[in-house]
Amino acid sequence: MNRWPYTANCGFYGLRRDRFTQYQPAADLADRIRRAAATPGITGVELKYPFDFGDVGTIRDLLDETGLSLSAVNVDIKDSQYFRFGALAANDPAARDKAVELLTAGMDLAAEFGANLVSTCPLADGYDYPFSLDFTDAWGRYAETVTRVCRHRSDVRLALEFQPHEPHAHILLNNVGKMLHLCAMVGLPNLGANLDVGHSFAALEAPAESAALLAQAGRLFYLHSSDNTGDGGDWDMISGTVHFWHWVELLLTLERVGYDGWIGGDILAKYGAAETFYATNNHMIDAMIGLIESVGAETLRDLVARDGTGPAIYRLLTNHLVPKTGK
Repeated sequence: MNRWPYTANCGFYGLRRDRFTQYQPAADLADRIRRAAATPGITGVELKYPFDFGDVGTIRDLLDETGLSLSAVNVDIKDSQYFRFGALAANDPAARDKAVELLTAGMDLAAEFGANLVSTCPLADGYDYPFSLDFTDAWGRYAETVTRVCRHRSDVRLALEFQPHEPHAHILLNNVGKMLHLCAMVGLPNLGANLDVGHSFAALEAPAESAALLAQAGRLFYLHSSDNTGDGGDWDMISGTVHFWHWVELLLTLERVGYDGWIGGDILAKYGAAETFYATNNHMIDAMIGLIESVGAETLRDLVARDGTGPAIYRLLTNHLVPKTGK
């Protein structure tokens, strides 16, 4: 089995709050990067543009000091000052231009740091009520804007992160099918997906299937690890704590399709330190990979390829979780 490198979204090491309460205090960039570096298993960080990039020299010094790599530049295009009525699909050309400006600047920074990957979750592009959008025009603008970004430079990949809800009741890019549809509309090889596993659960998907579909199309660029209750909310829980078997299936599938990128993390620490939650998240993924290795990835794939082997698969897997009883 492959062992993928772990990276942390550095924003989760700082201020965390929702509309009910604040969970974590604010922390400056140096503190967040050093704490990520001190987290067992973390070898990379994902930084947000423009907020984290006030001083590029300082970032370079911090990465040199900690030995971390920059895995991706995460570009924020949901600021209500510019994007109250959309970003990539906005009716207002000024909003679309601003989104292009931010994303292309992020691409240039990614290339400068050798990351060659920009990630963004286009949450501003959505709606709450019927009659809010002309969907034909909106999707046309979406594809046109993304095309502008991708053509800025072919050596940097753009990974879009689909999510079904929040802050709108409906996000336009809300599932793997829409992601693949947009990739087909744009038709450029440097457009793909950041598969956020929690978002995939929220969209009522099996992430293993989503990963397989994206990989078949050559569009699986990046992955955010997390879990949630599958009720449509984005709870950023530790991987495998709810959907254990789906997570094991996903890891087996990532190996099957030859995924060779990062496993990022969007893990919310509602109490305690982010380091503890991220370290546990990495430990859980390592343990699930270890379970596959103990059974044998080829053995599992052989059983999956045959019909009616569900009971045998679960018996085999659970025999490696608990002592054999002989029953």
